[in-house]
Amino acid sequence: MDDRNLFTDCPAVPAATEAEALLVRLWEEALQVRPLGREDNFFEMGGTSMLAVRICVGVQKETGVRPGTDQVFDTETLAEFAGHVAGLVAAGARSEAA
Repeated sequence: MDDRNLFTDCPAVPAATEAEALLVRLWEEALQVRPLGREDNFFEMGGTSMLAVRICVGVQKETGVRPGTDQVFDTETLAEFAGHVAGLVAAGARSEAA
């Protein structure tokens, strides 16, 4: 498979963080669209509210923290949502250490 997104015919910008890599994998599985990258928008790629729930549950299984589906709706790109997820993971790690 080449590095072009099937919907936009633009190169998929690769994940730059661990959280982005996790979300790329979860989004690709849920949306059945490959490849996806950090600049992709969940809803432009065919995402629905039910798939957003699936993504949030997947994040919880992988990280132990569950973002709200509203965060999927409120972020423009995978990278923005990944920033939110990374913040939740860091906050969870801090609270466990306390």
